[in-house]
Amino acid sequence: MPKTAISFNVPPKLWEAFKKQTDELFLSRAPFLDYMVANELPYLRTELAGLKLSLRAKRHIAGAMKRTGPVSVNIEVRPETAEALREATQAHNLVRDAFMARLLLFLRSTDAFLKHLEIPRIASGRGTDAYLEEMPSSPLKAMEAVRDDPLFYVRHHVQYAWETGIYRLTLPRQIDWAACYLADEDIPGTAAYRRQQKLSNELLAMLDDIPTKTPTKTTRSKK
Repeated sequence: MPKTAISFNVPPKLWEAFKKQTDELFLSRAPFLDYMVANELPYLRTELAGLKLSLRAKRHIAGAMKRTGPVSVNIEVRPETAEALREATQAHNLVRDAFMARLLLFLRSTDAFLKHLEIPRIASGRGTDAYLEEMPSSPLKAMEAVRDDPLFYVRHHVQYAWETGIYRLTLPRQIDWAACYLADEDIPGTAAYRRQQKLSNELLAMLDDIPTKTPTKTTRSKK
């Protein structure tokens, strides 16, 4: 079956770490990423329903990626995967590089990354209001269970802890290069950002007028 070539940029350290990890797991990267992109795009489309990056936001995200000195990655995917990615990119004015980078970030889900998101390192339903299926003891069956939805546990915990999906979740501003959506008020230099900052400053000024301690009542002595 003929494949379609796609390319994307990704920060070099992230790509090298992903390459090393997939090599150690004997994973063929192109088919794996083909599967993951096809599997995740419906989640992305649902989370971004009705949303579209503004030109300023898109430039900001693309600029953040450029400042990482990214490497260009080329892989071959099924034509339907390439078409679905193209449609999602157009529908939401998405920065394709950012989507791919975010996908790699969540696939790796390092200990530090999970700690920042308050996600347990061990997959379980403990601490949540849902029962999560336990993993099979059989190595191959465990691989099959993970294969169906590799981001299932992470997605569940993000939704529980932050009440949003992994593609709308706010990450540290230092990694805006992995943002799938940013509102204009989040982009420095935009009018919306300045308005938001003005409102925030006004709110802080109002809070400054509120006593931090309960006023002490004055007791009058009886005559």
